[in-house]
Amino acid sequence: MMRRVLDWWSEHPQLADPLLAVAACTFLLVEVPYSDHTIASPGSLPVTFWGDLLAYASLAVRRTYPVPVLALVWTLWFAGGRWDIWAEWNASWSELSTPTALMLVLYTAGRWTSSRWPVVFLAGTLLPTIVTVVRMWAGPVVPEPPDDLFAVSFVTCVAAWMLGRLRRSEAEAVARAAARAEESKAQAALAEERIRIARELHDILAHNVSAMVIQSSSAGVSLLSDDKAGASAAVEVIGHVGRTALAELRLLLGVLREGPTVPRPGIEAIRELAEWLPIDVRLRVEGPTRQVPDDMGLAAYRIVQEALTNTLKHAGKDAEAEVVLRYTADALHIQVTDDGAGGAEREWTGGGGHGLIGMRERAEALGGTAHGAPLPEGGFRVEVTLPW
Repeated sequence: MMRRVLDWWSEHPQLADPLLAVAACTFLLVEVPYSDHTIASPGSLPVTFWGDLLAYASLAVRRTYPVPVLALVWTLWFAGGRWDIWAEWNASWSELSTPTALMLVLYTAGRWTSSRWPVVFLAGTLLPTIVTVVRMWAGPVVPEPPDDLFAVSFVTCVAAWMLGRLRRSEAEAVARAAARAEESKAQAALAEERIRIARELHDILAHNVSAMVIQSSSAGVSLLSDDKAGASAAVEVIGHVGRTALAELRLLLGVLREGPTVPRPGIEAIRELAEWLPIDVRLRVEGPTRQVPDDMGLAAYRIVQEALTNTLKHAGKDAEAEVVLRYTADALHIQVTDDGAGGAEREWTGGGGHGLIGMRERAEALGGTAHGAPLPEGGFRVEVTLPW
């Protein structure tokens, strides 16, 4: 509770400082310190009372105008002649004299301004000592000054100002730490976005370019063997894959420039992907289907795309693959299996490049898991779980 009050007091100077000034001035008007008279007879009150009242009224803007308020209070303190700040504050602090106000505004200046003027006024609290020494050199001083010649008063003012400086240093250190944390957070977000863009580019280019290269080779073989139908089919696939790649690249660049404006491929695009690939892909959906979030749908599409691209690259166009989408109560389970016909050995952590790593990263970004391993009878299987 007290911490919340202090935080509010620190964060709302336009309200807190006027409240402090009103409370102090009300106390002075009721108590009328250093006098037997009351506010009902203002003409009989000492001039120092009005100086005290003005000093505490100025506290209403102590954090808004710390240096002018310090100059005013210091002038009232020096002109009032009550120079023994330590004695005044220690013996009768509850009477809210000008020396007490001076210590408060010195703390305020140390805490809320970086101006050098407060140091000038702080040094000015030594003036009573200088004046007293000069008067003692000239002759006896009446009334007799304190034994410390106001040195303790100066030390008291220095302590008040130093306490304010200490609080200012702590606040600046906290602000710097918060700025560094915010910058680190921004850098981490930037790095994560860079990785996401690199992953998207890889998935778009690796899949589509691999398909185009393989189909162009197939078209060349068909032409050499005078298989016009085979060459025509291969060229048609190349055209479709090329248009798909261009569309996805435009979408990615549009997102970078202006943010997402058109839908990204989702889980429903997996069926079209399976139909246009130059390998035999069977798609099977198990369990009651449900609405898939956009991020999960994109991740599922890219994972299946990468898995089938790896099949195409490593097992060739004569391979067969099966994609299973299994909807359960807790997650979407994805399984991509190929028979590895005519293909080379593959390892999940081996020479699979960034594609297999990207599948794992996509799954982990959504709190899921991804595993891949060669099958004993040949082929490869990728299993991914994406929790809802």
